[in-house]
Amino acid sequence: MKEIKLSNGQVVKMREPKVKDMRLLKDIDDREEKEIRLICNLCEISTDEIEELTLADYGKLQEGLKGFLS
Repeated sequence: MKEIKLSNGQVVKMREPKVKDMRLLKDIDDREEKEIRLICNLCEISTDEIEELTLADYGKLQEGLKGFLS
């Protein structure tokens, strides 16, 4: 589990992805949509919450995800 601090001071917890998380995305063709849905699932936040993030904060979540996948 990773804790990611956003610019507003909120701490988002991201759990490590599992195979079942990837399987949930199999019917989504758009790469960006897949990433957003995966981050939402791992952090237990909504797509609406993701869409309201600054790009800098979204980048922090992307880096957190990359850390699990490398």
